Amino acid sequence: MRLALAALPRESRDGWLALLAWHALGRELAALPDGFERRRGLEALASELDAALEERPTSPLGTALSFALRRHALPEELLRRPLHERRRDDLGAFETREALLAHARALAVPEGRLYLRLAGAESPRNEALADALALALQLTAWLAELGPAFAHGRLRLPAEELARGRVALAELTGERASPQLVQVVARQIEWARGFYAKGWELCGALGPLRGRQLAFVLRWHAAELAALESAGTRLLRGPARAGWVRALACTSASLVTRAAPRLA
Repeated sequence: MRLALAALPRESRDGWLALLAWHALGRELAALPDGFERRRGLEALASELDAALEERPTSPLGTALSFALRRHALPEELLRRPLHERRRDDLGAFETREALLAHARALAVPEGRLYLRLAGAESPRNEALADALALALQLTAWLAELGPAFAHGRLRLPAEELARGRVALAELTGERASPQLVQVVARQIEWARGFYAKGWELCGALGPLRGRQLAFVLRWHAAELAALESAGTRLLRGPARAGWVRALACTSASLVTRAAPRLA
């Protein structure tokens, strides 16, 4: 933990910690089953954001966020957009890739741009690269949690892709995926990898240290896709848990180069 904290820029460490904790809490609440607890949690988070923006926070996290907002001049809209998206009532399923991508964009792109602002690396080109990486990470997270998300009533594969592959929704409740479902997921993995490839140049734009830090994060999550492929018909249980082998491989590769690995 101390090593991770030391890797954060000293001048913006408070902002990083506040934002990382804020978004982690938002994701945790959004992952709850639909119902009163989830709805109440997200409403409370929205109220705390209002309080933080008005410099009257009611929790330690709200206090940290309020301070970061003022010190780093973080745009209010980038904090509100993901929260608004999570509170929508029509997030159970998405018919097309375009609709799923729009949902991913609303959730992940604002977060990525906030981190880019803290890194002091804002520019039109870097924003486009960060947007692609934010989408890659969001799609990866959804693919890694297909089974549990569906158990909570959330389909994170485009419905038209399942229909085209002749996959029945009931298959997502089973222990093993059919060959047809494996193929559908393989196409989604390829789609997600395309976003990693589009945005990886940001590692070069951030400089030797921060670029290597970002490369490590990207390699770590891209490895989830490879693990999901290796799971085969067991993919609904998610990829195999990461261990020291992955950590060592991602660390050593990122120290050697910031360049993108062969993702396919």
